[in-house]
Amino acid sequence: MADFEQSPLISTLRYRTRGAEKPEQEEICTQLMLGLKEYYCHLPQKMSAFGFDPIQQLDTLRNSDGRGFTRSMLRIINRLRDRHTTLRLAEPWTHMVAYVPFIIEQYFNERGWAEYVVSKHLFGFDEIPIGARVTHWNGVPIHIYLREFGRQSQGANASAQMRLAISYLSIRSMAYVPMPNEDWVTLTYYDPSGALKTSSTPWRFYINQPSPTQGGGAGAGAGEASGDAALHIGLDEQTLTSNKFKSLAQNVEASAKLAETTSEGALRYGKVETPTGPCGYLRIFSFDVGNVDSFISRMAKILADLPQERLIIDLRENPGGMIPAGQKLIRLLSPKERLEAAPISFRSTRSTQKLAALRGFEAWQKSLELQGATANLWSQSFPIVPYYQGIPDYRYPGKVTLIIDSLCYSTTDFFAADFRDNGLGKIIGIDAATGGGGANVWPWNTLVRFANYAGDAAPKALPVGYSLNLSLRRAYRTGSSRGLPIEDLGVPADTRYKMTRRDLLEENTDLIDFSAAQMA
Repeated sequence: MADFEQSPLISTLRYRTRGAEKPEQEEICTQLMLGLKEYYCHLPQKMSAFGFDPIQQLDTLRNSDGRGFTRSMLRIINRLRDRHTTLRLAEPWTHMVAYVPFIIEQYFNERGWAEYVVSKHLFGFDEIPIGARVTHWNGVPIHIYLREFGRQSQGANASAQMRLAISYLSIRSMAYVPMPNEDWVTLTYYDPSGALKTSSTPWRFYINQPSPTQGGGAGAGAGEASGDAALHIGLDEQTLTSNKFKSLAQNVEASAKLAETTSEGALRYGKVETPTGPCGYLRIFSFDVGNVDSFISRMAKILADLPQERLIIDLRENPGGMIPAGQKLIRLLSPKERLEAAPISFRSTRSTQKLAALRGFEAWQKSLELQGATANLWSQSFPIVPYYQGIPDYRYPGKVTLIIDSLCYSTTDFFAADFRDNGLGKIIGIDAATGGGGANVWPWNTLVRFANYAGDAAPKALPVGYSLNLSLRRAYRTGSSRGLPIEDLGVPADTRYKMTRRDLLEENTDLIDFSAAQMA
């Protein structure tokens, strides 16, 4: 593992990098305006909920002098509160992650007050001890800093904003956010002995190596998909990038609680012992899989080998991936004959009417063509893929409990919605609800290709090095919540749980025991 001191200082980049030239700025604004106006499935909801007109703001930015373009552009995108809809900056930022070499997490003390602790080190850093209770970040009380930092995020509500602020506090993917304003971070903290200390640590950066499957090879996951697979994505790319960096930069040994579990890629699974007896445990860190059917087959084998009476599925921090991977997994969790998958719809515009004439979108075509008569803002809704296609015979026979937080997004929102609406079990929330990512997101180059096939020549490739994701099809709940959008609302928890200090320092010991007890 690399030493953190080998990473270059973020301060070496200041004033030495050029942004987009004026013609590139104008083209980025023009294409994003077009995408929002004609294809963006959440436009009416966002304009109503957050009280601003992103198209007008982009037009103003397009006609400005170009100074501060990147920050202004990212500010407009962030105001959509949509972690699907993102602009990925060109080099040198594309694969760059800014970091300070520790992770701070939130727990609640015996009085129920939030406290913040250094829970992990990155790249071997050990100057600030694990377990240090942080009081101030750069001289600002940390709860106030997080509140203000979260308001600049893409979180759709206060819970999601706080969770994103904590997640991005010390790790920031520079492809999606501006570089930190400060060159170093000064922490004030109580060390484990109770002594009050202050320590300053510089921001550094790390260059993530692009995946060998970048561009959509056979092994590509949702974050790298092309072709038909690119039509099935539901992913928060920024959180996925941050999570992959955390996995790379930290070296965490399994605790006694998880001694009988196995780590395998984006999975952790096995048996856990709890005060109420043994229980199956499945942590899914991402649905970013290359082959959905292979993933589902593997999941069936894993589930069959776990204790068959009780199962905890832990989806915290899962940013999504391939929507069919999440929705088909639901089928393995219940012997019920009839289950219903969250459906999706297009926004009704002339451009989406053209898209619906293409092969593969026929189900949505009729309602889009009738928009002039019905005045419906969205088309009819249908599941993204056949729900039962390619599903193994195995069905988990026992009770299931789901753990979520507000970093659960997109495909993970779909999964939580289907879990709740089909009555599969109780949802335990570290936060009030999932993150509220209710859409199928398309890479801009995929939209350009399909729009051009459909006879719409207006969407064009972005300037070299830039890429864009856009929410194209909107997701809805089923069951007793039928017709409610998932976007912004998320899926609420049945039971709230407040993380303990022991959870953070001993790998979720109390959380696992609590979750198992809900099924006792």
